[in-house]
Amino acid sequence: MTALSLTGIRVLVVEDDYVVADALRYLIHGYGGSVTAIVPSVERALEALAVGPVDIAVLDINLHGKSVVPLAEHFRARDVPFLFLTGYGDARLLPEHLREHPRLAKPVEPELLVRTMLDLCGRPGPTA
Repeated sequence: MTALSLTGIRVLVVEDDYVVADALRYLIHGYGGSVTAIVPSVERALEALAVGPVDIAVLDINLHGKSVVPLAEHFRARDVPFLFLTGYGDARLLPEHLREHPRLAKPVEPELLVRTMLDLCGRPGPTA
């Protein structure tokens, strides 16, 4: 078993499904991370960012029928790491310049999510 840890990492979760968002919160806390906010929209995410910085964001692509792309571009312009966590398998939902960012499928394997987050934050975890 590996000892993955998100200790010291502040995570913004942008997810419109409460059950999925709560499961992510539980998972991130279980690995020692801190969820700064769980928000269901781009607007609420920007409000949360005004309160304090984050180290990484987990973004659902479709938020009640609205695209998360403007928020992803906001993070990209500020060099804040992020990943997409989505139930949609089609990469064409994203503009080509955002397709290079990790896109994980729901339901996500916890260790895959945590390893991806650590890699994006520049803190690779131990190897198996």
